[in-house]
Amino acid sequence: MNAMRPLLLLRTREVVRTWRVWVLPAVLVFLATTGPVITRFTKEILAGALGSGEAGAIILADPTAADAAGRWISDISQLAVFVVVVMAAGAINSEVRSGVASLMLVKPASRTAYVVSHAIVLVLFVAVSALIGAVASWAVTRLLWGDGGLGTVLGATGMWIVLAAVLITASMLASVAFDALAAAAGIGIGAYFLLILAGTLPRLAEYTPAGLIPTSSAIATGAPVDDAAMWWPVITGVILAAVLLASAVLVFRRKELR
Repeated sequence: MNAMRPLLLLRTREVVRTWRVWVLPAVLVFLATTGPVITRFTKEILAGALGSGEAGAIILADPTAADAAGRWISDISQLAVFVVVVMAAGAINSEVRSGVASLMLVKPASRTAYVVSHAIVLVLFVAVSALIGAVASWAVTRLLWGDGGLGTVLGATGMWIVLAAVLITASMLASVAFDALAAAAGIGIGAYFLLILAGTLPRLAEYTPAGLIPTSSAIATGAPVDDAAMWWPVITGVILAAVLLASAVLVFRRKELR
């Protein structure tokens, strides 16, 4: 693919020099550091908000480090995914609307390299940000409870990264197909909710990317997960992301640019 290396360097500079380098890591680190604190002091927070009498009527189990790890995965699955989708949804159509894409493709850069470089850099950026957040979550959890498995948190976060890759490529396909950011973001968010609904069906959750969310949560909380339930969602998730990216390339090759 022509000009892949220069395009990768360009995309990396775009991340470093724009709002993206701050927003996603800031969101993830905020969730990582506040989640364990909220989990640890839930009873005290309820007592302060409701009063000791009403709060005492609510029976809550003592929080554990596993609860904090589960909250980390829950938070990034419910909140951070929307930041990821919006970033991917505006990756290509914004450059098409502004004319930047046409200028770049005048140079010896193929349309395939143009799309693939966007996806590679964005997935790597999200992965690094998520892993930083996972380490921060583990550090705060260990500070509050004195224990907490780093490998468990990183493993669960790794599964979430595969989910993020699926959503990024789905949103990027929409970004290629539609000029409006809202339309592309809506499709990415729709894909996310479709995976959530499919994940409620045992067979789909076991053998398709729909299982990435429930399985990552199970791993984080220490629930038993068999190998099939763990690896099939990852394998099929990677395959789906590759198919979506290839589809985005095919659509972009046929797209008329301004």
